[in-house]
Amino acid sequence: MTDSHQLQLMIERMSLLSHYQGTDELIQYIREEMKDSPMERIPFGRYMELCLYHPQTGYYMRDRPKIGKEGDFYTSSNLGSMMGEMLAAKIAHIIEEKFHMGDNQRVRIVEWGAGTGRLGLQILDTLEIKYPEIYSRILYTIVEQSEYHRLQSQHHFHNAEKQAEWWTDAQFYERNDQNPVIVIANELLDAFPVERVKYSSMERDWGALEQQYVIWDAELESFVTQWGKAAPEVEDYVHRYVLEQGLQLRVQQELEINLGALAWIRGMAAAIHQGYCIIIDYGDQTKELSAAHRMKGTLICYHRHLAHDNPYMNVGDQDITAHVDFTVLEREAVESGFARVFYGTQKHFLMEAGLLQQLQEHYTTDPFDPIAKRNRAIRQLLLSDQMSELFKVWVGEIK
Repeated sequence: MTDSHQLQLMIERMSLLSHYQGTDELIQYIREEMKDSPMERIPFGRYMELCLYHPQTGYYMRDRPKIGKEGDFYTSSNLGSMMGEMLAAKIAHIIEEKFHMGDNQRVRIVEWGAGTGRLGLQILDTLEIKYPEIYSRILYTIVEQSEYHRLQSQHHFHNAEKQAEWWTDAQFYERNDQNPVIVIANELLDAFPVERVKYSSMERDWGALEQQYVIWDAELESFVTQWGKAAPEVEDYVHRYVLEQGLQLRVQQELEINLGALAWIRGMAAAIHQGYCIIIDYGDQTKELSAAHRMKGTLICYHRHLAHDNPYMNVGDQDITAHVDFTVLEREAVESGFARVFYGTQKHFLMEAGLLQQLQEHYTTDPFDPIAKRNRAIRQLLLSDQMSELFKVWVGEIK
Protein backbone atom coordinates (compact mmCIF):
# COMPACT_ATOMS: atom_id res chain seq x y z
CA MET A 1 0.00 0.00 0.00
CA THR A 2 1.40 3.40 -0.96
CA ASP A 3 1.94 6.17 1.58
CA SER A 4 -0.66 8.31 -0.22
CA HIS A 5 -3.21 5.48 -0.02
CA GLN A 6 -2.50 5.02 3.70
CA LEU A 7 -2.96 8.75 4.26
CA GLN A 8 -6.26 8.70 2.38
CA LEU A 9 -7.48 5.76 4.47
CA MET A 10 -6.54 7.60 7.67
CA ILE A 11 -8.44 10.70 6.53
CA GLU A 12 -11.50 8.64 5.62
CA ARG A 13 -11.36 6.74 8.91
CA MET A 14 -11.08 9.95 10.95
CA SER A 15 -14.02 11.38 9.03
CA LEU A 16 -16.14 8.31 9.64
CA LEU A 17 -15.24 7.99 13.31
CA SER A 18 -15.94 11.67 13.93
CA HIS A 19 -19.60 10.77 13.58
CA TYR A 20 -21.74 8.48 15.65
CA GLN A 21 -21.58 5.10 13.92
CA GLY A 22 -24.87 3.74 15.10
CA THR A 23 -26.27 0.80 16.99
CA ASP A 24 -23.57 -1.81 17.66
CA GLU A 25 -26.11 -4.65 17.75
CA LEU A 26 -27.51 -3.72 14.34
CA ILE A 27 -24.06 -3.24 12.83
CA GLN A 28 -23.08 -6.70 14.03
CA TYR A 29 -26.32 -8.24 12.69
CA ILE A 30 -25.75 -6.72 9.24
CA ARG A 31 -22.13 -7.92 9.23
CA GLU A 32 -23.24 -11.47 10.11
CA GLU A 33 -25.77 -11.44 7.27
CA MET A 34 -23.03 -10.29 4.90
CA LYS A 35 -20.82 -13.20 5.93
CA ASP A 36 -23.56 -15.61 4.87
CA SER A 37 -24.15 -13.82 1.56
CA PRO A 38 -22.40 -14.40 -1.80
CA MET A 39 -19.23 -12.29 -2.02
CA GLU A 40 -19.97 -11.17 1.59
CA ARG A 41 -22.13 -8.29 0.40
CA ILE A 42 -25.81 -7.40 0.37
CA PRO A 43 -27.84 -5.20 -2.00
CA PHE A 44 -28.29 -1.64 -0.82
CA GLY A 45 -32.05 -2.20 -0.55
CA ARG A 46 -31.52 -4.98 1.99
CA TYR A 47 -29.07 -2.80 3.94
CA MET A 48 -31.63 0.03 4.00
CA GLU A 49 -34.38 -2.40 5.07
CA LEU A 50 -32.32 -3.59 8.02
CA CYS A 51 -31.35 -0.07 9.03
CA LEU A 52 -34.97 1.05 9.09
CA TYR A 53 -37.01 -2.06 9.92
CA HIS A 54 -34.91 -4.61 11.81
CA PRO A 55 -37.46 -5.83 14.41
CA GLN A 56 -35.43 -4.80 17.46
CA THR A 57 -32.86 -2.23 16.37
CA GLY A 58 -34.14 -0.72 13.11
CA TYR A 59 -34.70 3.03 13.08
CA TYR A 60 -38.51 2.94 12.84
CA MET A 61 -38.81 0.08 15.31
CA ARG A 62 -36.79 1.63 18.13
CA ASP A 63 -38.31 3.21 21.19
CA ARG A 64 -37.47 6.86 20.56
CA PRO A 65 -39.16 9.87 18.89
CA LYS A 66 -38.64 10.25 15.13
CA ILE A 67 -41.11 13.01 14.31
CA GLY A 68 -41.26 16.56 15.67
CA LYS A 69 -38.90 18.68 17.73
CA GLU A 70 -37.46 15.76 19.70
CA GLY A 71 -37.06 13.59 16.59
CA ASP A 72 -35.30 13.89 13.25
CA PHE A 73 -37.85 15.45 10.89
CA TYR A 74 -41.26 17.10 10.68
CA THR A 75 -44.33 16.03 8.71
CA SER A 76 -47.16 18.19 7.40
CA SER A 77 -49.37 17.17 10.35
CA ASN A 78 -46.86 18.89 12.66
CA LEU A 79 -47.70 22.25 11.05
CA GLY A 80 -51.01 22.70 12.84
CA SER A 81 -54.13 20.75 12.00
CA MET A 82 -54.77 22.06 8.47
CA MET A 83 -53.53 19.01 6.55
CA GLY A 84 -55.88 16.80 8.53
CA GLU A 85 -58.75 19.24 8.06
CA MET A 86 -58.27 19.38 4.30
CA LEU A 87 -58.01 15.59 4.04
CA ALA A 88 -61.22 15.32 6.05
CA ALA A 89 -62.93 17.68 3.60
CA LYS A 90 -61.68 15.56 0.69
CA ILE A 91 -62.86 12.37 2.36
CA ALA A 92 -66.29 13.86 3.08
CA HIS A 93 -66.60 14.93 -0.56
CA ILE A 94 -65.71 11.43 -1.77
CA ILE A 95 -68.25 9.79 0.54
CA GLU A 96 -71.02 12.24 -0.36
CA GLU A 97 -70.42 12.32 -4.10
CA LYS A 98 -68.94 8.95 -5.01
CA PHE A 99 -70.21 6.29 -2.60
CA HIS A 100 -73.82 5.12 -2.79
CA MET A 101 -74.35 4.40 0.86
CA GLY A 102 -77.01 2.15 2.32
CA ASP A 103 -78.65 2.97 5.64
CA ASN A 104 -76.22 0.91 7.71
CA GLN A 105 -73.18 0.94 5.45
CA ARG A 106 -69.83 2.03 6.85
CA VAL A 107 -66.71 3.49 5.25
CA ARG A 108 -63.30 2.30 6.35
CA ILE A 109 -60.48 4.84 6.39
CA VAL A 110 -57.13 3.06 6.47
CA GLU A 111 -54.09 5.13 7.40
CA TRP A 112 -51.00 3.18 6.43
CA GLY A 113 -47.99 4.08 8.57
CA ALA A 114 -49.68 6.55 10.92
CA GLY A 115 -46.71 7.29 13.17
CA THR A 116 -47.92 9.06 16.31
CA GLY A 117 -51.53 9.14 15.10
CA ARG A 118 -51.63 12.94 14.93
CA LEU A 119 -52.98 13.09 11.36
CA GLY A 120 -55.72 10.56 12.04
CA LEU A 121 -56.94 12.52 15.06
CA GLN A 122 -57.01 15.71 12.99
CA ILE A 123 -59.13 13.96 10.35
CA LEU A 124 -61.55 12.45 12.87
CA ASP A 125 -61.90 15.68 14.87
CA THR A 126 -62.81 17.57 11.69
CA LEU A 127 -65.28 14.93 10.52
CA GLU A 128 -66.94 14.86 13.94
CA ILE A 129 -67.37 18.65 14.06
CA LYS A 130 -68.13 19.51 10.43
CA TYR A 131 -69.55 16.27 9.00
CA PRO A 132 -71.23 14.46 11.92
CA GLU A 133 -73.39 12.17 9.76
CA ILE A 134 -70.34 10.98 7.86
CA TYR A 135 -68.34 10.68 11.08
CA SER A 136 -70.91 8.25 12.47
CA ARG A 137 -70.24 5.91 9.54
CA ILE A 138 -66.42 5.90 9.75
CA LEU A 139 -64.38 2.87 10.74
CA TYR A 140 -60.83 4.16 11.29
CA THR A 141 -58.02 1.65 10.89
CA ILE A 142 -54.28 2.11 11.31
CA VAL A 143 -51.82 -0.27 9.63
CA GLU A 144 -48.53 0.10 11.45
CA GLN A 145 -45.42 -2.05 11.39
CA SER A 146 -43.64 -0.35 14.30
CA GLU A 147 -44.71 -1.47 17.77
CA TYR A 148 -43.40 1.82 19.17
CA HIS A 149 -45.57 3.88 16.83
CA ARG A 150 -48.53 1.58 17.34
CA LEU A 151 -48.40 2.12 21.11
CA GLN A 152 -47.95 5.86 20.65
CA SER A 153 -50.96 6.19 18.38
CA GLN A 154 -53.08 3.98 20.64
CA HIS A 155 -52.20 6.20 23.58
CA HIS A 156 -53.09 9.39 21.70
CA PHE A 157 -56.38 7.95 20.39
CA HIS A 158 -57.31 6.77 23.88
CA ASN A 159 -56.62 10.21 25.39
CA ALA A 160 -58.68 11.84 22.62
CA GLU A 161 -61.50 9.32 23.15
CA LYS A 162 -61.42 8.31 19.49
CA GLN A 163 -62.06 4.78 18.25
CA ALA A 164 -59.75 2.94 15.86
CA GLU A 165 -58.50 -0.53 15.00
CA TRP A 166 -54.83 -1.41 14.61
CA TRP A 167 -54.01 -4.00 11.99
CA THR A 168 -50.86 -5.51 10.58
CA ASP A 169 -50.41 -5.37 6.84
CA ALA A 170 -51.21 -9.11 6.69
CA GLN A 171 -54.52 -8.48 8.48
CA PHE A 172 -55.42 -5.75 5.99
CA TYR A 173 -55.11 -8.20 3.09
CA GLU A 174 -56.63 -11.17 4.91
CA ARG A 175 -59.82 -9.46 6.16
CA ASN A 176 -61.06 -8.72 2.65
CA ASP A 177 -63.22 -5.80 3.81
CA GLN A 178 -66.32 -5.33 1.67
CA ASN A 179 -66.94 -1.76 2.87
CA PRO A 180 -65.86 1.16 0.70
CA VAL A 181 -62.24 1.92 1.65
CA ILE A 182 -60.17 5.10 1.58
CA VAL A 183 -56.46 4.43 2.07
CA ILE A 184 -54.20 7.28 3.18
CA ALA A 185 -50.44 6.93 2.72
CA ASN A 186 -48.83 10.10 4.06
CA GLU A 187 -45.04 10.03 3.72
CA LEU A 188 -45.06 6.24 3.55
CA LEU A 189 -43.56 5.21 0.22
CA ASP A 190 -40.45 7.40 0.54
CA ALA A 191 -39.39 5.19 3.47
CA PHE A 192 -39.59 1.94 1.51
CA PRO A 193 -36.16 0.39 0.88
CA VAL A 194 -34.76 1.25 -2.54
CA GLU A 195 -32.15 -0.28 -4.80
CA ARG A 196 -29.64 2.07 -6.37
CA VAL A 197 -28.07 1.86 -9.84
CA LYS A 198 -25.65 3.88 -11.92
CA TYR A 199 -24.42 3.97 -15.48
CA SER A 200 -20.76 3.05 -15.48
CA SER A 201 -18.14 4.89 -17.48
CA MET A 202 -17.01 1.57 -18.95
CA GLU A 203 -18.78 -1.45 -20.42
CA ARG A 204 -18.25 -4.44 -18.14
CA ASP A 205 -19.04 -8.10 -18.80
CA TRP A 206 -22.62 -7.51 -17.67
CA GLY A 207 -23.05 -4.14 -19.39
CA ALA A 208 -22.83 -0.54 -18.26
CA LEU A 209 -25.62 -0.65 -15.67
CA GLU A 210 -24.32 -1.32 -12.15
CA GLN A 211 -26.15 -1.93 -8.89
CA GLN A 212 -25.07 -0.71 -5.47
CA TYR A 213 -24.07 -3.32 -2.90
CA VAL A 214 -22.82 -2.84 0.64
CA ILE A 215 -19.76 -4.48 2.19
CA TRP A 216 -17.87 -4.10 5.47
CA ASP A 217 -14.47 -2.41 5.21
CA ALA A 218 -12.31 -3.72 8.06
CA GLU A 219 -9.70 -0.97 7.69
CA LEU A 220 -12.23 1.84 7.76
CA GLU A 221 -14.39 -0.04 10.27
CA SER A 222 -17.43 1.03 8.32
CA PHE A 223 -19.90 -0.12 5.71
CA VAL A 224 -18.97 1.06 2.23
CA THR A 225 -20.35 0.83 -1.29
CA GLN A 226 -19.35 -1.77 -3.86
CA TRP A 227 -20.80 -1.63 -7.37
CA GLY A 228 -21.61 -4.82 -9.21
CA LYS A 229 -23.88 -6.55 -11.70
CA ALA A 230 -27.51 -5.42 -11.52
CA ALA A 231 -30.13 -8.01 -10.55
CA PRO A 232 -32.55 -8.93 -13.39
CA GLU A 233 -35.54 -7.15 -11.78
CA VAL A 234 -33.46 -4.00 -11.31
CA GLU A 235 -32.20 -4.04 -14.89
CA ASP A 236 -35.73 -4.69 -16.17
CA TYR A 237 -37.01 -1.69 -14.21
CA VAL A 238 -34.44 0.67 -15.74
CA HIS A 239 -35.15 -0.52 -19.26
CA ARG A 240 -38.94 -0.47 -18.87
CA TYR A 241 -39.44 2.76 -16.96
CA VAL A 242 -36.46 4.85 -18.07
CA LEU A 243 -34.74 3.81 -21.28
CA GLU A 244 -37.85 2.60 -23.14
CA GLN A 245 -39.53 5.92 -22.28
CA GLY A 246 -36.86 7.79 -24.25
CA LEU A 247 -34.90 8.94 -21.20
CA GLN A 248 -31.17 8.51 -20.83
CA LEU A 249 -28.96 8.14 -17.78
CA ARG A 250 -25.66 9.99 -18.04
CA VAL A 251 -22.30 8.39 -17.33
CA GLN A 252 -21.89 7.91 -13.55
CA GLN A 253 -25.48 9.01 -12.90
CA GLU A 254 -27.20 7.27 -9.98
CA LEU A 255 -30.89 6.44 -9.65
CA GLU A 256 -33.12 4.94 -6.95
CA ILE A 257 -35.55 2.09 -7.70
CA ASN A 258 -38.49 1.56 -5.35
CA LEU A 259 -39.78 -1.91 -6.18
CA GLY A 260 -41.62 -2.06 -2.86
CA ALA A 261 -43.82 0.90 -3.76
CA LEU A 262 -44.93 -0.85 -6.95
CA ALA A 263 -45.77 -4.02 -5.03
CA TRP A 264 -47.69 -1.94 -2.49
CA ILE A 265 -49.89 -0.18 -5.06
CA ARG A 266 -50.62 -3.53 -6.75
CA GLY A 267 -51.65 -4.87 -3.35
CA MET A 268 -53.98 -1.92 -2.81
CA ALA A 269 -55.65 -2.47 -6.18
CA ALA A 270 -56.22 -6.14 -5.38
CA ALA A 271 -57.50 -5.55 -1.84
CA ILE A 272 -59.90 -2.62 -2.37
CA HIS A 273 -63.29 -3.61 -3.79
CA GLN A 274 -64.50 -0.02 -3.98
CA GLY A 275 -62.60 3.02 -2.84
CA TYR A 276 -59.74 5.44 -3.13
CA CYS A 277 -56.04 5.65 -2.41
CA ILE A 278 -54.54 9.00 -1.38
CA ILE A 279 -50.74 9.15 -1.54
CA ILE A 280 -48.88 12.18 -0.17
CA ASP A 281 -45.11 12.17 -0.49
CA TYR A 282 -42.14 14.05 -1.76
CA GLY A 283 -41.17 13.06 -5.26
CA ASP A 284 -41.64 13.87 -8.92
CA GLN A 285 -41.89 12.50 -12.46
CA THR A 286 -39.25 10.17 -13.92
CA LYS A 287 -38.08 12.89 -16.30
CA GLU A 288 -37.20 15.15 -13.36
CA LEU A 289 -35.68 12.41 -11.20
CA SER A 290 -33.37 11.29 -14.04
CA ALA A 291 -32.44 14.83 -15.16
CA ALA A 292 -28.84 16.02 -15.48
CA HIS A 293 -28.85 17.82 -12.12
CA ARG A 294 -29.76 14.56 -10.35
CA MET A 295 -26.39 12.88 -10.88
CA LYS A 296 -26.30 11.46 -7.33
CA GLY A 297 -29.97 10.49 -7.18
CA THR A 298 -32.23 11.63 -4.36
CA LEU A 299 -31.18 9.49 -1.39
CA ILE A 300 -31.05 11.55 1.79
CA CYS A 301 -30.68 10.87 5.50
CA TYR A 302 -32.09 12.80 8.47
CA HIS A 303 -30.58 12.84 11.93
CA ARG A 304 -31.60 15.38 14.57
CA HIS A 305 -33.06 17.62 11.83
CA LEU A 306 -29.80 17.68 9.89
CA ALA A 307 -29.79 16.30 6.34
CA HIS A 308 -26.87 14.51 4.67
CA ASP A 309 -26.28 11.81 2.05
CA ASN A 310 -24.24 9.21 3.97
CA PRO A 311 -26.35 6.10 4.77
CA TYR A 312 -23.40 4.49 6.55
CA MET A 313 -23.46 6.93 9.47
CA ASN A 314 -25.74 6.60 12.50
CA VAL A 315 -26.67 3.04 11.53
CA GLY A 316 -30.16 2.35 12.85
CA ASP A 317 -30.38 5.84 14.33
CA GLN A 318 -31.28 7.96 11.30
CA ASP A 319 -33.97 8.11 8.66
CA ILE A 320 -33.01 7.07 5.12
CA THR A 321 -35.33 8.12 2.33
CA ALA A 322 -35.60 8.72 -1.42
CA HIS A 323 -38.00 10.59 -3.69
CA VAL A 324 -41.06 8.74 -5.00
CA ASP A 325 -41.27 8.37 -8.77
CA PHE A 326 -44.92 9.25 -9.43
CA THR A 327 -44.69 8.45 -13.15
CA VAL A 328 -43.78 4.85 -12.43
CA LEU A 329 -46.18 4.62 -9.49
CA GLU A 330 -49.14 5.83 -11.55
CA ARG A 331 -48.32 3.55 -14.47
CA GLU A 332 -48.32 0.55 -12.12
CA ALA A 333 -51.50 1.78 -10.43
CA VAL A 334 -53.40 2.19 -13.70
CA GLU A 335 -52.24 -1.19 -14.97
CA SER A 336 -53.49 -2.68 -11.68
CA GLY A 337 -56.96 -1.17 -11.98
CA PHE A 338 -56.80 2.34 -10.52
CA ALA A 339 -58.06 5.41 -12.35
CA ARG A 340 -56.30 8.67 -11.57
CA VAL A 341 -58.53 11.28 -9.90
CA PHE A 342 -55.88 13.84 -9.01
CA TYR A 343 -52.14 14.40 -9.31
CA GLY A 344 -50.36 17.61 -8.45
CA THR A 345 -48.38 19.48 -5.84
CA GLN A 346 -49.48 19.50 -2.24
CA LYS A 347 -50.08 23.25 -2.67
CA HIS A 348 -52.50 22.59 -5.55
CA PHE A 349 -54.26 19.85 -3.61
CA LEU A 350 -54.70 22.01 -0.52
CA MET A 351 -55.91 25.03 -2.48
CA GLU A 352 -58.41 22.86 -4.35
CA ALA A 353 -59.62 21.55 -0.99
CA GLY A 354 -60.24 25.14 0.18
CA LEU A 355 -57.21 25.93 2.33
CA LEU A 356 -57.06 29.63 1.38
CA GLN A 357 -60.60 30.06 2.62
CA GLN A 358 -59.40 29.02 6.07
CA LEU A 359 -57.28 32.17 6.51
CA GLN A 360 -58.87 34.48 9.05
CA GLU A 361 -58.55 38.18 9.71
CA HIS A 362 -56.98 39.08 13.04
CA TYR A 363 -55.97 42.31 14.71
CA THR A 364 -53.30 41.32 17.17
CA THR A 365 -49.51 41.33 17.10
CA ASP A 366 -49.37 38.40 19.52
CA PRO A 367 -47.64 35.56 17.61
CA PHE A 368 -49.20 33.02 20.02
CA ASP A 369 -52.74 34.13 19.29
CA PRO A 370 -54.65 31.02 18.02
CA ILE A 371 -55.75 32.74 14.80
CA ALA A 372 -52.23 34.01 14.13
CA LYS A 373 -50.80 30.52 14.69
CA ARG A 374 -53.40 28.98 12.40
CA ASN A 375 -52.73 31.51 9.63
CA ARG A 376 -48.99 30.93 10.00
CA ALA A 377 -49.46 27.18 9.63
CA ILE A 378 -51.51 27.72 6.46
CA ARG A 379 -48.81 29.91 4.95
CA GLN A 380 -46.13 27.34 5.84
CA LEU A 381 -48.07 24.65 3.99
CA LEU A 382 -48.39 26.87 0.91
CA LEU A 383 -44.95 28.48 0.72
CA SER A 384 -42.95 27.15 -2.23
CA ASP A 385 -39.77 26.80 -0.15
CA GLN A 386 -41.52 24.52 2.35
CA MET A 387 -43.47 21.34 1.55
CA SER A 388 -45.91 22.79 -0.97
CA GLU A 389 -44.03 22.18 -4.24
CA LEU A 390 -41.72 19.34 -3.24
CA PHE A 391 -44.59 17.20 -1.95
CA LYS A 392 -46.99 15.67 -4.45
CA VAL A 393 -50.44 14.21 -3.97
CA TRP A 394 -51.82 11.34 -6.06
CA VAL A 395 -55.41 10.14 -5.71
CA GLY A 396 -56.63 6.99 -7.44
CA GLU A 397 -60.02 5.31 -7.55
CA ILE A 398 -61.04 1.67 -7.72
CA LYS A 399 -64.66 1.18 -8.90
